[in-house]
Amino acid sequence: WIFLINVPVGIATLVAGALLLPEVRQPKGAAVPDAASALALLLAVSLLVLATVRGPGWGWTDIRTVALFAAAALAAAATVERTLRAKAPVIEKQLFAGRPFTAATVALFLFSAGFAIVLLSTALFMQEVWHFSPLRAGVSIAPAPLTSISFAMNAGPIQRRFGRTAPAVTGTLAMALAAGYWIATVHTTPDYWGGMFPGLILVGLAGGLTQAPLFAAAGSLAPERATTGSAVLNMSRQIGSAVGVALLVALTPQATTTGFDHAWSVQAGAGIAAAAALLALRPGHTP
Repeated sequence: WIFLINVPVGIATLVAGALLLPEVRQPKGAAVPDAASALALLLAVSLLVLATVRGPGWGWTDIRTVALFAAAALAAAATVERTLRAKAPVIEKQLFAGRPFTAATVALFLFSAGFAIVLLSTALFMQEVWHFSPLRAGVSIAPAPLTSISFAMNAGPIQRRFGRTAPAVTGTLAMALAAGYWIATVHTTPDYWGGMFPGLILVGLAGGLTQAPLFAAAGSLAPERATTGSAVLNMSRQIGSAVGVALLVALTPQATTTGFDHAWSVQAGAGIAAAAALLALRPGHTP
């Protein structure tokens, strides 16, 4: 049912998109996307996730783990090589000529890795450590998306007032702050209002402030490349989410507060790194 519920949502989105979105077509004679670069990217991400998930069970120095990481590195190198040399790679190097798009792509990957840890770790912690029922855990997480929606609905005015970089940096740092708060206050004894709840509000703030300005970076591209840029940004988000889930699985083989503290430390690091990327690559800044 988790997956089937997406079917009517997807159909509704297709209908709404056909009715409301302007149509942008590729120029006639445009090259077909390079299959080799797409395959290399798929292998790089899949092998990296598999190695990360299986590493704790096999051992990080086990030949199988090492071989998977090495294969992932080779596939990643092949992806870069095809990006630089192929006629129509799945990731077009021309998109990264400007700093705003480059910063958004890097920050989305990092933020999404941390945010995936947020979404899964909070539900797992409340169920596995605090022994909440699935329904209670779901209701307990609700303040985060509600807060996120309230900020996302005002993304336009916020961006016009503060630009793209400041809200996104604030959001990524809010995610890091939430992780630090949970490490300091969330323990084995249930304390939802004093422990988990304040961090969920910060996470909602992070989601509402960060994602809209980062995806809006596609608007910095030429109109005929904006749709491709949006796809690359979404791909960066999806890859980051996959890596984040894999890291959480690797860090919490048993549901212990220590394991979740380690996962939340990675979440904090991802938020800080995303903020640093946005600041280092902001327009007009010389690294």
